[in-house]
Amino acid sequence: MNFRKSLFALLLLALTLAPRLAALDAFVTLDEPFWLSVGANYYYALGQRELENTVYEYHPAVTTMSFIAAAFLADFPEYRGLGQGYFDVDKEKFDPFLIEHGHDPLRLLYLSRLFQVWTIALLALSIFHFFSLFWGTEKAFLAAGFISSAPYFLGHSRLLSHEALVAFLVLASILGLFAYLEYKPKGRYLFFSAAAAALAQLTKSSAMAMFPVIGLILAVDVFEKAGERGFKAALFSRLKILGVWLAALCFVYFIVWPGMWVAPGKMLYEVYGNAFSYAFQGARLQVTQELKPSAFSLDAAGSTVALFVESLAWRATPLTWAGLPLAVVFLFQPGSAALKKLNFYFLLNAAAFILLFSLARGRNSPHYIMASHVSVDAIAALGWASLLGFLETKWASFRAAPAAGFAALLAGLQLSAAAAFFPYYYTYYNPLWAAAAGKPYASDYGEGFEKAAAYLAQKPDAKSITVFAFRARGAFSYFFPGRTIIFNPLFVEEPQMESVFERLRQSDYLVVNDAFAPRTSRTALFAGELKKTPPEHSIYIEGVSPIHIFRVADLPPSFYRALSEEEIP
Repeated sequence: MNFRKSLFALLLLALTLAPRLAALDAFVTLDEPFWLSVGANYYYALGQRELENTVYEYHPAVTTMSFIAAAFLADFPEYRGLGQGYFDVDKEKFDPFLIEHGHDPLRLLYLSRLFQVWTIALLALSIFHFFSLFWGTEKAFLAAGFISSAPYFLGHSRLLSHEALVAFLVLASILGLFAYLEYKPKGRYLFFSAAAAALAQLTKSSAMAMFPVIGLILAVDVFEKAGERGFKAALFSRLKILGVWLAALCFVYFIVWPGMWVAPGKMLYEVYGNAFSYAFQGARLQVTQELKPSAFSLDAAGSTVALFVESLAWRATPLTWAGLPLAVVFLFQPGSAALKKLNFYFLLNAAAFILLFSLARGRNSPHYIMASHVSVDAIAALGWASLLGFLETKWASFRAAPAAGFAALLAGLQLSAAAAFFPYYYTYYNPLWAAAAGKPYASDYGEGFEKAAAYLAQKPDAKSITVFAFRARGAFSYFFPGRTIIFNPLFVEEPQMESVFERLRQSDYLVVNDAFAPRTSRTALFAGELKKTPPEHSIYIEGVSPIHIFRVADLPPSFYRALSEEEIP
């Protein structure tokens, strides 16, 4: 690697790490405490040599759980030998166990996030390298920096979650195979592509959506090489490459996942059996008991595709949307055939993930198609890189320093779009779409509950205060020194209302956000009655559901009476 390329690689590393490391322990989202306890079970299984227990259903989340295991190894290595067994991830015993043994769950979460952030940064460097093989240092920096700085991806890439890692692994895998076929058939490129695909599969089984893209890349190459060698020879050659790629994928998949060493059948059944059961029937095998493809339906696919496309529109920055028409324009200009093919492959990748989650039954959260977001950003980045190449061709004086400045400016502007949403970058929404809609794109992933915890932590003798909180585990409890009682919306459904009253009697404060209200008629009633009492304090964050803090002593008798007596239509 030459000096200029090394300098840009260091700049990209700084651009990737700085926004991700800033305030990395300042907040917690809803799913992260769950994954922390799952990862603790994974670490415990490794410590007990019970490798058959290193599986979690269809995800399989091996990479995520490995980050958590590394965090335990760094901060709480003796956890594996205390004999506590496996914690039921649906019960609230795990966090108290950590605290009783002198370890902060937030510290373990921070370390787990840190390992993932560094992995994302290394993948950004690999993406930069592959781009540089075709378009030079400046344009490669622009593309890699632009993609990694997109606010929605940036935000998710610093959470203990699967989607951002899957998206970057898939992108890196596609580029690795593309470099092997289009630039130079180096074995390390092919192995890297297969290894990245294996790690994507070990992160979440939905990464299988990338396989049609891999197949198309090889198929296109067959037809391009057919003129040189004949169709049969070209087909045989590319089938051999596919075989080597799949063999390397299986090798990495087997080596990285300890469960595959002792019970490969069980591991694959848990992952892909549950994955297809969830896709076909909307529930895991432990619920459905068997796989019934006949239950599969396409009825809701169209509306789900529309929702995902809407999500893409809201979460992409104005720079991304400006880059897309540039990419289309340069498709019709004389130039790199490799660039044109990559645009098409990225478009197919975006469509494949949208289609997969549109056809699958069950939840369809917008971040599930993170690979689609990253692919769209990649197309836009190639559009801007093509503009840079055009300017370099048009004016020789635009090369060197001006080109570097243009690349750095575009990557910096993309990153600046996230600044207003710090530290919750993933709540980003395009201001132009918000202006057109007349409202922001609301988020509700636990944002701001740490601010409610900080407010109550300033109370005198805060350690003796008990809080009944919605979004409580992690998002609130990791930041509050007193006792936290988790408020599940199901508690307000009949005949459990009395349990809500009992929990309120034990509590000094009630903390809820506006996302609590629209869930059911009972929660709507609860929220409606609660609005009749002024909160002691409210927290407002742009694009996030407002959070309200009530003193339980201020709730009037009419509040309890309405909830226990009013009929629900």
